[in-house]
Amino acid sequence: MTSLAVGLLCLGLPVAAMTVGIVLVVRATQRAKERRRASMAAYAAQREWRFSTHAPALERRFGGDPFGRGSARTARNSVEGSYEGRHFVAFDYSYVTRSGERTQTSSFSVVAMHLGELGGPVPTLQVSPQTSLGRFFSGLFGTDLIIGNQGFDDAFHVRADSPELAHDVLHPGMVALLADFRDRAWRLQDDSLLMFRSGSHTPAEIDRVLWSMKAILDQVPEQVWLRLGRRR
Repeated sequence: MTSLAVGLLCLGLPVAAMTVGIVLVVRATQRAKERRRASMAAYAAQREWRFSTHAPALERRFGGDPFGRGSARTARNSVEGSYEGRHFVAFDYSYVTRSGERTQTSSFSVVAMHLGELGGPVPTLQVSPQTSLGRFFSGLFGTDLIIGNQGFDDAFHVRADSPELAHDVLHPGMVALLADFRDRAWRLQDDSLLMFRSGSHTPAEIDRVLWSMKAILDQVPEQVWLRLGRRR
């Protein structure tokens, strides 16, 4: 074997190894996605909920962050059903942003719970943790609010279309409850309560989020619901 052939062989081995490594990573990623989808489908079927791998209608269903950003917006792996008498949908949401030659995909776990029959849309109220996730939810609406509880104000950022609604909803009992929900941002919007975090969720996590959403809604004072026109 000539020295040139040896040189080419030595050069080709690392490239081949790198190619094999990339193929293995891609296959492992695909298998993980397939296992997660199978797990989500089984989870939904066990509870008589609906699972769908693609849910294009959800890409445009809601406004505000993170919706409407970037391009290639997609909603996938939706689980839809009823929890404690309230309709909900949980799904993966993602979009793509580009800066020069750099492309980035941002992914979120989204769970939306319907508020029930109201007289009209709820003024938007958003509570986000003072973390990198929370800072992402800029809230291009309403005004920033200080609740007056030092611990809560240090931990969360509040923005609202209706300061009156925000202060009524974020009463001391709600503030105490929210101390345990610092890993997600949430928003009352139109006819729904939405909760967000970066990444994607597991079936067990959906259960926990649905429980926390119901706990939040149960803490909203009855007079607030009546003022919003909830039907008894």
